[in-house]
Amino acid sequence: MTFVLSLLQLVFPRLSYIISPILIIIILSIGQKFFIHDVKKMLLFMAFSLYLIAVFRITGLPDILHLKFNPRLQLIPFYGMHYDSLNCYLNIFLFIPFGLFLPVLWREFFSFRNTLLLSLGFTVFIELSQLFCNRITDVNDIITNTFGALIGFCICRIFTKSFPKLFRYKFKKREFLTIFGLPFLVVFFLDPFVYRFLKGVETLPGQIVSFIAYLSSTV
Repeated sequence: MTFVLSLLQLVFPRLSYIISPILIIIILSIGQKFFIHDVKKMLLFMAFSLYLIAVFRITGLPDILHLKFNPRLQLIPFYGMHYDSLNCYLNIFLFIPFGLFLPVLWREFFSFRNTLLLSLGFTVFIELSQLFCNRITDVNDIITNTFGALIGFCICRIFTKSFPKLFRYKFKKREFLTIFGLPFLVVFFLDPFVYRFLKGVETLPGQIVSFIAYLSSTV
């Protein structure tokens, strides 16, 4: 019983990590009936949205409850990269899917220039957001993240002839804003409140176990 109680108390607050992705899937599933009628396209959008949630969480996107402007800057390109090669490799691998997804979702991003600009803009946004969460805004992260996205783009180009039907979706501004906006809104606004709520009621599993134990003792 003690093991079960400890397990429930460990898991309960962390349910916030799966509630947000589930919410994204529900919202996009509803949206599929109204403005995205291609099931395969919707599944790709869901996968990309879940990936973006993971990116926001891994890179430390601040949330509305913990905003604090505390700039810590490293603006010298390539400075210290050889001392932290592991972090550089992880940054590259983290953004390879970004470069893979873009041309698959929208054929306009089959352009190297378009993918480069969006990848650069997205990683700059992430680094600037770290000014508000006590993390280091590092130009090296911008370089490695963008490089990773371009690797993903090149991989996508290699497989173009094998999967020509993947690259047929035309860019739509509404879809673009939805796919990027939903993960941001969820992580920035929803995640902290869900976690705080679950953390606040983390004693509930213990109360449930105690109640079950009490019932068992009276039978």
